[in-house]
Amino acid sequence: MDFKAKFNKAAVLDFLKNQFLPEDFNENQEAIKFSQLSFTPEKVKEIEYVGESPSLGLKLYVMRHDAETDPRVMLSRETFRVMSNLGAQRALVVFHSANSGNYRLSLATITLALKGAKTKREYSNPRRYSFFLGPDAKTHTPEQFLLEKVSDYSDLLNRFSIEVVNKEFYNEIAVKFTELVGGRRKVKTKVVDFDKPVLRLPGLDMSKPESHITAQEFAVRLIGRIVFCWFLKKKKSPAGVPLLPESVLSSAAVAVCGKEGDNYYHTVLENFFFQVLNTEMSERGKEFTRTPYDQIPFLNGGLFEPHDGDFYEFDSLTACSRHSATLKISNEWFNGLIQTLETYNFTIDENTSVDVELAVDPEMLGRIFENLLAEINPETGETARKSTGSYYTPRPIVEYMVDESLKSYLKTKTAISDEKLSDLLSYSESDTELSEPEKEKVIAALDEVKIIDPACGSGAFPMGMLQKIVLVLQKVDRDSQKWLTKLLDSVPDPTARTMLRNKLEGEEDLWNYTRKLGVIRKSIYGVDIQPIAVEISKLRFFLSLVVDEKVDDKKKNRAIEPLPNLEFKFVCANTLLGLPVDEVQLFDDVRDIDALKNLRDKYFTASGHGKLKVENEFLSTQHKML
Repeated sequence: MDFKAKFNKAAVLDFLKNQFLPEDFNENQEAIKFSQLSFTPEKVKEIEYVGESPSLGLKLYVMRHDAETDPRVMLSRETFRVMSNLGAQRALVVFHSANSGNYRLSLATITLALKGAKTKREYSNPRRYSFFLGPDAKTHTPEQFLLEKVSDYSDLLNRFSIEVVNKEFYNEIAVKFTELVGGRRKVKTKVVDFDKPVLRLPGLDMSKPESHITAQEFAVRLIGRIVFCWFLKKKKSPAGVPLLPESVLSSAAVAVCGKEGDNYYHTVLENFFFQVLNTEMSERGKEFTRTPYDQIPFLNGGLFEPHDGDFYEFDSLTACSRHSATLKISNEWFNGLIQTLETYNFTIDENTSVDVELAVDPEMLGRIFENLLAEINPETGETARKSTGSYYTPRPIVEYMVDESLKSYLKTKTAISDEKLSDLLSYSESDTELSEPEKEKVIAALDEVKIIDPACGSGAFPMGMLQKIVLVLQKVDRDSQKWLTKLLDSVPDPTARTMLRNKLEGEEDLWNYTRKLGVIRKSIYGVDIQPIAVEISKLRFFLSLVVDEKVDDKKKNRAIEPLPNLEFKFVCANTLLGLPVDEVQLFDDVRDIDALKNLRDKYFTASGHGKLKVENEFLSTQHKML
């Protein structure tokens, strides 16, 4: 089976029936009419029942939907309702659309509620696990898991396990990290000493602990930026033009630089990060206004602002960093890292508990970097897992914490019943039975909620909160008008308020972007003791906004809104340190607090020289107050 071939129903079904499913598969093709269902699907346009495997308790369906870009959670929700209507608790579903040769193979499961001898049309514990297949897919993972016959249901579940994919991807990235900075790492079954680090930094003796820590932080930041950009390559305009071109970030791009020596980092990546992504199009140097840089939008957000630890000083005469002779990373290392990225499918959408793509998603960034950060001890250079509390929190636990926190908060604020709130917070429930007054209470409560994670790590809990609040707002305010009104009223700067209104009003495609931006702006905060953890948290929130942007190749900056500045949202500090008992009063003069609030709000969307001006005003006002 060629998993990169365009979708061909006959070929896919032949593979599933004869090469993947057990011998007991019984074929019995039948078109499912929507009149057989208790609802009319919005995205799914055609359903075909193909047959059943009794030994697996599994039914096989083919579903045609609107477009490849249809929201995954909505497709999952409609699939679960179809299964519930048809009495299917386990299904293998082939999803395809008319506008694309790509398709998905999904394992969907639900638990049907029973009443007497009959099944009620209710379900719980919905799950959907999907392989992305077709011309745009990377086939390393499906070729590992789909090319042998399934023996039993346990085997089938293992074939659709995201944990196996995550573990394999993390191990490969961890090896590249250790190659870069040195150290000891288990590679497959052997422990390998990487005693000759690939990375060389200006003026640092890599044998000293403090230099090693600097190198580790540089490496985490570098890999984080590269992986972030890899996700951006998956965001495309309607014409199919990606935000970032292959000619900048690919193994082919490294090969082009390889002909001129080990200079990919200095001649391509550094300029790409600091002179292009971090600079407005109108302010870029002439060498960065031509192909391949002319279609790369300005991002802002501080992610690509050079840190002291980046050792970057741009020389306009050479169009290169002044440290190009003393900061060294081989092209071979970059080629190995990028070839690893090219092996896997990436999805820019964060997976949820009910819809999982067997691909690398932004949450995987959290898993990678929380584990890598656990190796950086600011004092000893040895493992920092205990000293910094760097532990990866599994998604189901994060979701439980999110649901229980929000449910408790909303119950206190609205007096709505537990049952209604559980449905409201459920990904599997598409609607809510709340009355209009109850919806108003929920919107008001979410408008004023403040959420802080005092040890945020890579942002798992704040990101879970963002996802769940957006889900609730989708249910209680479908056209986003009530939320938009409250959002605009909360923006004190008239110019910023007008710009936001002009961009968002009437733009249905941007409603989720609006909701996310508003929730981040008003409600989400995180603190961590490690600076790199704070950077990774911001990176995940940037990705969550980019996924809901609307790319237009003909508009300024390709219609990409510069990312917000999150320095006031995610802060590096030790939250275990209390204030001195005798210094409860923080400021001698509190009259300028409103001025600080306004400056903080301006800073959220500032960029370029305006951003620097707001920074200086804020520091000046703060100094005056102190």
